Amino acid sequence: MGYLQNQSYIIEDYQKDKPFASFLSGIAGKLGKPLWSFYINRGQAISSFGLRDKNGAILEFYPGNLAYMYTRTIGFRTFVKVNDRIHEFFKEDNKNQKMIIDRHQLMIEETNEQLGIKVEVTYYTLPNMTFAGLARKVVLKNLKKEPQSLLLVDGLAQILPAGIDYGGYKAVSNLLQSWMLALDYKDYLFYKLSASTEDTAEVKKVDFGNYYFTKQDKVKQSKYVYDYRLIFKNDSSLQLPHGLDEKNLFNGHQTHINQVPSGFTMSEFDLTESYTQVSVIGHAENRNDLETIVKTLTLKDLLSKQEENKKLHDELLDDIKTETAHPIFDAYLKQCYLDNLMRGGVPLPIETKDGFGAYHLFSRKHGDLERDYNFFSLEPRFYSQGNGNFRDVLQNRRNDLLFYPEIDDFNIYQFGSLIQADGYNPLSIEGIKFRYEGKPFGIKELDEVLKDLFSLGMIAEVLVKTPLNLEESMHQILKDSKVEFIAHFGEGYWQDHFTYLYDLIELYLAIYPDKEKKLLFDDMKYPFFKSPVDVKPRDQKYVLTKQGKVRQYDAIKHHHGQPDTWLKGRDATLRVNLIGKLITLILSKFGALDPLGIGIMYEAGKPGWNDAMNGLPGLFGSGVGETIELRKLTKFVKKLLLKYQTEPVYILKSTAELGSNLKIAKDFETRIDALEHYREVLKADQEVYEYTASSFINLIDHLDEILKEGIKKAKDLAPVIPTYLTYEAKEFEKIQKDGQDIIGDYGLPLVRVKSFELNPIVPFLEAPARYLAKLAKTEEAKEIYNAVKQSKLYDQKMKFYQTSVPLDEMPDEIGRIKAFQKGWLERESNFLHMTYKYVLSLIKAGLYDTFYDETETNFTCFMDPKVYGRSPLENSSFIVTSSNLDKTKHGQGFVARLSGSTSEMLSIWRYMFLGKDLFKVIDGNLTFELHPILRKDYFKDGKVRTNLFKTIEVEYINTSNSNTYDKGVLISHYELVKDDVREVILGSQIKGLKAEEIRNKKFNKIIAYIKKEDI
Repeated sequence: MGYLQNQSYIIEDYQKDKPFASFLSGIAGKLGKPLWSFYINRGQAISSFGLRDKNGAILEFYPGNLAYMYTRTIGFRTFVKVNDRIHEFFKEDNKNQKMIIDRHQLMIEETNEQLGIKVEVTYYTLPNMTFAGLARKVVLKNLKKEPQSLLLVDGLAQILPAGIDYGGYKAVSNLLQSWMLALDYKDYLFYKLSASTEDTAEVKKVDFGNYYFTKQDKVKQSKYVYDYRLIFKNDSSLQLPHGLDEKNLFNGHQTHINQVPSGFTMSEFDLTESYTQVSVIGHAENRNDLETIVKTLTLKDLLSKQEENKKLHDELLDDIKTETAHPIFDAYLKQCYLDNLMRGGVPLPIETKDGFGAYHLFSRKHGDLERDYNFFSLEPRFYSQGNGNFRDVLQNRRNDLLFYPEIDDFNIYQFGSLIQADGYNPLSIEGIKFRYEGKPFGIKELDEVLKDLFSLGMIAEVLVKTPLNLEESMHQILKDSKVEFIAHFGEGYWQDHFTYLYDLIELYLAIYPDKEKKLLFDDMKYPFFKSPVDVKPRDQKYVLTKQGKVRQYDAIKHHHGQPDTWLKGRDATLRVNLIGKLITLILSKFGALDPLGIGIMYEAGKPGWNDAMNGLPGLFGSGVGETIELRKLTKFVKKLLLKYQTEPVYILKSTAELGSNLKIAKDFETRIDALEHYREVLKADQEVYEYTASSFINLIDHLDEILKEGIKKAKDLAPVIPTYLTYEAKEFEKIQKDGQDIIGDYGLPLVRVKSFELNPIVPFLEAPARYLAKLAKTEEAKEIYNAVKQSKLYDQKMKFYQTSVPLDEMPDEIGRIKAFQKGWLERESNFLHMTYKYVLSLIKAGLYDTFYDETETNFTCFMDPKVYGRSPLENSSFIVTSSNLDKTKHGQGFVARLSGSTSEMLSIWRYMFLGKDLFKVIDGNLTFELHPILRKDYFKDGKVRTNLFKTIEVEYINTSNSNTYDKGVLISHYELVKDDVREVILGSQIKGLKAEEIRNKKFNKIIAYIKKEDI
């Protein structure tokens, strides 16, 4: 398959390997406009690319299975004609081909010994340019001693003009050719529509377009080809270049209308030692700006952009630069960091009227050739930021503070604010925007932008056209602006989303333990998001099917026409402190406990983490994993209430009343009655009341005991704690009026259930992973681990974990997961995110040797590339298990890279190299202490290096060659390095001012000396 060389992954004869799909990062720098681009290991790799989303495709977007078929034909092509002999490079049956995958670029090469020519093609996006573009560098090397006279035809077989709708092109591509224009402006080709394509009364002029141009070494003659027939004649299959047999190619006729155009550069030259050209394909909003740029740019400029692109990525990934005895692991960490920031974003620290915060750059909603159901989007602006889903973005920002401590509690503030008063949250999270409250600048275009909500990209694109200093002006504007969080209800209410907020708080307090009181009690700044969607009460969603089964369908009600907004009282947005928000969460989730008080019900139409269990809400399903997380949150809040008994808790009056009702609730019915009453009360005007922390202690303690008992019940159900439960209605009655059945919104009779009967679902990996990470003590963790390992959650052949045990006995109603084949997608596959969550839980639970044993077969970087089927540096969402009927796919990864697994890996890195709590308050002093959990084989010549807070190099010197977690092994002393000054600190702890200076990144390096004491 392939091998790692200098942090590049190299695949020989790449077209003969298992097919895989991946993508370039699309990171274009602060002052660049990103382009999305996907590649495969077929043909010349790039299968599709474009601007913003699928509607901006320049090379048509195909899902993975079709991209493997079509890319060779409609993608990039390279023809060389030497001595009347025509050869097409990078055909599948050609020999001596190679693919080199880097984090910042992709390269393919082919050597033809008979022609004596080697062709190298490199793809990279253009950083810090005013337009979006994909660069394609082509280098021809002469392997013969004497020069060769040749014709080179290189480029793209199809280029779509800008403005074509993705779905429309799939449906009526033949018709849409009627609008297509390919315009040759000598220095570049411009692809546009003659007018708007909508069938409306208003016909709009189209000025924007896609472009193609080439900068090259000196040639005898060169020409752009936009009509594919000049090359292929009437071979519409684009297989055979009959046109290259013609003698007067450079005078050949081309048609620029009524067909899908191409974009080739045809050049004639003498190949001495080497020849280089760079073609750029992209999008421009207008031709005039493009023309100026094209005439100014040189080949040297475009080649320097390749180096700039590498530097941009290297600087980003140096944040997590780690050096161990396992280079492939070190490289893997960088890849995980890159993919994590692509979904969560790179936090740019900012200062606004609301205080310090973060603007997350370069993020994107995950979507690719194999995840074709997601409508991904990259904002084509300076300071690009993308959209995403609540769960995804929150998880991928979990570890931000380990690299950017200066953003303080901003992530907690953002996601805490989005929690609604009913405990749910919107799905769709957009990048933040700002509202300017300062004085006008006196610059018309800038002042116009500042009148409404704006992003950094919007003002940056104006400021670069003014004489103002960009960064100074932006800083000034932000200091006079307030932050606006933009979110939308999206597709539903998932029950697991609340569970990830605690992770942000936990890491914050590991770095800012001295700010605990301020974070939880002092800042009364958290609003409540308000979606125009309610969860229906039982009497409106419990229905009787035609088969005589009682089910829970159509569980939410949309208030169409109402906007997503914020909960208000007396015309002002209501705000509480964080402890009040957490108590709101606890009460609303506790109220949704299932009939036996074990799991939290999926009562709002969506399941939990595993989306493919979409049938669970209909089956009165509930999640034990959510109960485990709720208990962890409850224990945390109870500890805070006891510690800060006299501090204020700001909470909605109606939420406090819910708490009182839940405290006296005796059973499922009274508990749900209290919750449904609360939701109804929330529709009226609300007020925030102030209470003392002590007034909630008994309530939270009471709820904690019930949750504790519920988890015990779950553990008693099976050797492996269940993740999901379902219930069947045992006794029920129809809801009638005047003797007639009442028909609900779903079109079925409504019923009232009097009693339920438990139907457990077979074991999944999720609940054990959550329990080990959140609640298990070390001895209990060993028992759980052994039970999981001995169950069918462990794939004995592949030696990794899978989502669940076999689902054969489960009903089809549990969800689409049952429709999938075994070992595929969510069904009994190695769902890498959950596997990594489980492996992380082992190190959290103190099973250190076990953790390291499991990494050897569960981390993709240590997997066999021939089996994995792609670069082991890149994660996959799913890895096929041995239960799948297709044995050729066992161990192969699918759906690449942008998943929650990268966040779990960064958390694993934290525990391995830094430890859980970096800072504590001991005897009133801020105290810093490293707690690495490193196995001795990770040390190279007794040393391991990593980074803390981006800029502080951390070096461990382990002369005793010990596992750092072995008994008697500790840090004997530190050396703190600031520039060239070194200071020795004895012991394992650094206290007071020096600890604060570490947190403020005042040191360049920390050297920790590890020793083993005699026992």
